[in-house]
Amino acid sequence: MTPALESSEEFPLDDEEPGITFDRVVFHYDAGPILQDVSWELNAGSSIVITGQNGCGKSSFLYLAAGLIQPHRGAVLLGGFPVKGMLPSERLRRGLPIGFVFQEGGLLANLNALANLTLPLHYHADILQLSPDDVQARAEEALHRVQIHRRDWGQLPAHLSFGNRKRLAIARALVLRPRFFFFDDPDAGMDQRTAKITHDILCDLR
Repeated sequence: MTPALESSEEFPLDDEEPGITFDRVVFHYDAGPILQDVSWELNAGSSIVITGQNGCGKSSFLYLAAGLIQPHRGAVLLGGFPVKGMLPSERLRRGLPIGFVFQEGGLLANLNALANLTLPLHYHADILQLSPDDVQARAEEALHRVQIHRRDWGQLPAHLSFGNRKRLAIARALVLRPRFFFFDDPDAGMDQRTAKITHDILCDLR
């Protein structure tokens, strides 16, 4: 079974600005095909939900759309630009930052909560034209937005609650102020508070 796409009709689409495009994409694992000759487009300003059974390829679809993995055939475009071979720094220069919340968080285990956010900002500070103070301020802004208490900013991910780890992963995805935002399995295992914060953030982003 392949993943199914459910478009959102609640928000206006910008037909003049390209979003995400799949052009005859083929992708497979050794166990079998995931996408077969898929052509599809999502206009800027719109959002979708991808549904399907476990193992049908939902995460793979997101990874392809974000350029984290490459199709075996065909092309994926972000904002009209092919993502194949495009480094994160080039995406930023083209005004195509992405935010990705991985299913298991994907946090760096040896960095505390604050450092997980400042690292990508320091890495791209020259492109983003951020001073050290700007980096600190933007990271703190993201942590406040997902309501992680200041006392937890110095904690390693392993020492945080599951809800805080989930929200920290969201904050890291937000810190580059993405033009494209991907959320893999957004509500898995969430407590009520984290679910409410996540819902509000997604509504704001849309």
